[in-house]
Amino acid sequence: MGSLHHEAKVAIITGGTSGIGLALARHLHAKGWRVALVGRRADVGVRQASSLDPSGETAAFEPCDVASYPAQAAMFKAVWARWGRLDLLIANAGSVDAGSWYNYRRRGAAVDDVPPEPDTTCTDAHLKALMWGTTLATHFMRHNLPVPGGKVIATSSMLGVHPCPTFPEYGAAEAGVVHWVRATAELLKSKENITINTVVMGPAVTPVMPGLAKAWLPEELVLPATVIKAYNLFIDDHTRTGEAVETSHDELFWHGIPELKAGARSVRNMAVYEPWFAMIHGERSGAANALQEAPKGNTDDAGRVKEFEVGVQV
Repeated sequence: MGSLHHEAKVAIITGGTSGIGLALARHLHAKGWRVALVGRRADVGVRQASSLDPSGETAAFEPCDVASYPAQAAMFKAVWARWGRLDLLIANAGSVDAGSWYNYRRRGAAVDDVPPEPDTTCTDAHLKALMWGTTLATHFMRHNLPVPGGKVIATSSMLGVHPCPTFPEYGAAEAGVVHWVRATAELLKSKENITINTVVMGPAVTPVMPGLAKAWLPEELVLPATVIKAYNLFIDDHTRTGEAVETSHDELFWHGIPELKAGARSVRNMAVYEPWFAMIHGERSGAANALQEAPKGNTDDAGRVKEFEVGVQV
């Protein structure tokens, strides 16, 4: 397999053994990519990878629970050992809420009988897994030859943009996915030559939620071709980053960052303040419009920072 190193593009696809992930694996493999189908069920994963390439030269199953950082790290190392590069991470694995956050089933519980710790598998598999995956992908993409860099594409959901009371944790995690993409995009591109984007899924028939096709009208369901079209926008273009595109039946819609309601007063709040950035991350950001120092007029004659006073009327 050494002859394949540095020659063909390599993709890691989490949740790659079924549904959207498997469709993307088949799509990329048909275009000449090497694909790592990542999942938890070896029996399914090995079969799906073998259906693409029985030899394992261009398609392989990699076992991994993405909700575990050590498991993800081991998976990334295995893919690198196999093919010697990494061009694309599609962070697609996930599930809906594993339990209820409303506690309706415990209405009769005594006041001292506090609820047990909720199951946060959904958040771990969606948001934390993407954050960990981005860190790991960045590490390995730095070593790509001859040009370092690559792409990260996250699968998110319209429930992360518009709330649905049925799945509060899922919606919150997906909102975090969209925000993570937007928050990290500028510096991943400028410092690492890595783009990061998200496909915001409308209702699509996948194994995640059985019976979904019965709960929606046919014209409301996202068509498979629309899903592939959305991912292709980010796979084929290295200029787009920090973007979110919604899939809706046979159309795509772009979602921008909300406007600043307070206008100019809020601009500084979103800007990178370089002293803080360097303190947290070990080097300056170099971000466009970054603030290099505190604004003039922020200190008194003795050089002390002026405190903001809030008057309270009783």
